[in-house]
Amino acid sequence: MRRLGWLFAIVCVPLVCPATPGVTAATAATTTRKVVLERNGKGYRWKLTTAPVPAVGDHQVLIRVHAVALNRGDLEILAPPPDAAGNGGVDENSGPGLSGRVVASDAAGDVLAVGSKVTTVKPGARVTSTYLKNWTDGPPTREKLRDALGASVNGVLADFVVLDDTSVAPFPASFTYEEASTLPTAGLTGWMAAVGRRPLHKGDVVLIQGTGGVSVFAMQFAAASGGRIVMTSSSDDKLKKADSIAPHESINYKTTPQWSKRVYELTQGHGADVVVDVGGKSTLEQSLRSLATGGTLSIVGGLTGYDGMLPAGALIDTSATVQGIFVGSRKDLERMEAFMVSHHVHPVIDRTFQFEQFDEALKYMAAGDFIGKIVLHIG
Repeated sequence: MRRLGWLFAIVCVPLVCPATPGVTAATAATTTRKVVLERNGKGYRWKLTTAPVPAVGDHQVLIRVHAVALNRGDLEILAPPPDAAGNGGVDENSGPGLSGRVVASDAAGDVLAVGSKVTTVKPGARVTSTYLKNWTDGPPTREKLRDALGASVNGVLADFVVLDDTSVAPFPASFTYEEASTLPTAGLTGWMAAVGRRPLHKGDVVLIQGTGGVSVFAMQFAAASGGRIVMTSSSDDKLKKADSIAPHESINYKTTPQWSKRVYELTQGHGADVVVDVGGKSTLEQSLRSLATGGTLSIVGGLTGYDGMLPAGALIDTSATVQGIFVGSRKDLERMEAFMVSHHVHPVIDRTFQFEQFDEALKYMAAGDFIGKIVLHIG
């Protein structure tokens, strides 16, 4: 702790500290609130605890967190899927499992201190975390995809967190902390699925499923790129509310179960140049059958499971490309942020909760009656 105190002293000198909100006041703290996973029968729940502020390693940065955005993965980790034998959840006799792991992956805050070998960021910088710890640039590898914050390594839901310098990125000055916290996972996934790997041309048809965080980001990026948007949902009310985000044509997949045919009707037989599939098992076939010749199917998630089958005939007949989207690199995040600034795109936040309301926020997300992102205000 002696070394950490020295770092705090450096940051708190008035002539050194930038005029960033929260920096000077926060550095006096020696303890931090954090939310960790706790075993709860066959699954887990979130538990608020207190711990010392972590020490900073040579290649690490100390961040005062101001906002944390929630993602569907935060719910999925609470109730693990069945194993190969069909047994649901966690074996109660298998040891602690994930108990004690700090939750959530997406934070925005101020850098308070940096390790002796950090060169990419300085105290006072406003940064976000990145979902993947070590994917800074280039194509993905098993190593780069291995460590995911809040899942396979500790996450960010705390007053203060220490992260490796490879897992932080500056965010635009025009964004609030709450807005910035939505970028690392949902924002970047929506970007990579809609435009990050396949540049859109004006008039390209983009089919987007749902109105959650990833889908709304994809909608915004497609609209800013001049795309023609078709959106599906089971809620006519949500589809109507999404009109305020970007113009689009709507399909209620409950009342129109063969919605791929409707996509072709709306596009005069052309189909969708890009499909952003968040449904998984129950939507993949219809998504593929919605594609235009030479189109791209971006598989993002599996709200109904991940073991769906793709009809090979339809894939070959349309010369389609299928790509799996697992967030993106830090460099991809930087490209996305530059696009957002140049096109004046701001994240859509449905509702903000206070730190102590994390259980209420999780229940709100589980209910599914939201458009865009749900954020926790930390302080």
